[in-house]
Amino acid sequence: MITKISKVNLHPASCKYLKLGHPWITEDTYTVRFPKNDFFLIGVDEKNRQEIALLINDPGHKNVKARLWSLNPEDWKNTPDFKAELEKRIKNSIELRISANLINERDNFYLINAESDFLPGLLVLKLKNQILIQYYALFWKNVETQLLEILQAQIKLLLPEFVMEDIWIQERNFNQAKSIRSINGKTHADFILNEFGINYQIRLNEHYDFGIYTDMSAIRMQMRPYLEKCQSMLNLFCYTGAFSLYALKLGAKNVVSVDLSSKYLNWLDENIALNPELNPDLHSSLCMPTEKALEKMISEQVKFDAIICDPPSASSDGSTTSSALKSYEKLLPLMLKLLAQNGSIFVFQNTHTISWNKFEEKLKQIVQTSEFANKINIGKRFKLSEDCLPLKGFHEGDYLKGFLIDFKNKGN
Repeated sequence: MITKISKVNLHPASCKYLKLGHPWITEDTYTVRFPKNDFFLIGVDEKNRQEIALLINDPGHKNVKARLWSLNPEDWKNTPDFKAELEKRIKNSIELRISANLINERDNFYLINAESDFLPGLLVLKLKNQILIQYYALFWKNVETQLLEILQAQIKLLLPEFVMEDIWIQERNFNQAKSIRSINGKTHADFILNEFGINYQIRLNEHYDFGIYTDMSAIRMQMRPYLEKCQSMLNLFCYTGAFSLYALKLGAKNVVSVDLSSKYLNWLDENIALNPELNPDLHSSLCMPTEKALEKMISEQVKFDAIICDPPSASSDGSTTSSALKSYEKLLPLMLKLLAQNGSIFVFQNTHTISWNKFEEKLKQIVQTSEFANKINIGKRFKLSEDCLPLKGFHEGDYLKGFLIDFKNKGN
């Protein structure tokens, strides 16, 4: 797998952060010395000569020049092709998911979650009987044959009841160009998976995303105590409607979904039809910009027990695009006007570039400059967990952030 191992001095600051738990090296004056054709490198700390194993030359990321493989020489010196270490890490990752008993709750979960499973830039999802490998670091293409061999063997060993139909490989990229392939040469896969008793239509290789965001699955479970109590729910930027179906499943009598895409709203309707116990008459969709939808419902004087807002990192109203954080300046005051006195708003931010504190401070600032100043709580945090648990000290991996917002004096 590795025919040679180069050694290059690392910037002292890079060594410091690697030892503190941050697993990336971004571009600096030392990274220009990295060999151009290798993908495995030993970085050397100039101060104490500690050796650090790194995966390098990742064309899939603009600024990340290396990702940590190990601070422990035993992880590579006895196995210079690092195959045994790779096998051990994949085995550990799958065993963690088995111990969490996720397979009995949902068809979709992460078998491998990149840096938090010490497999940098590599995500592996179980989607019913399909496996989806996502390369966020393209150096995995260099060892793809060995990766597939180990992954298939470990899944067969550890999940003997799982009948694997196919493995798909997707290269995730900044321009969201669709780049996905089947190891069996298939052009696409359409199938139904089940999450918490709800069926969803999944389409692999038709769009950049495939129909459900699995990193939200554990958060949906965290939100259940709140959604169980609501009779009405508004789902903004709804995509294919996972939260809308979840609310209907939990007993909501009025669910409204808003999205700018008729394609996704039609997909949402397909999902509802896949669940005969759900009453489609209790659901309605608005295909329009979110701000206009909110203004329309305010004029109709409706109220909701729960409002969910999960905009893309760059949200669009159809004519202009702004960051999700900035979009809350207009959206949050409108959402508050639609919130029932005992209701809850769930707001999300999907980017590592905005910290938890910055997100919370921005929400507080918006509330304090609105007519709802001193009337609102910004409380519980909804974090990535279970199969998507972030690595401590790695803020880039802690990208999905959510807050609960409600009135201070409920019922008054």
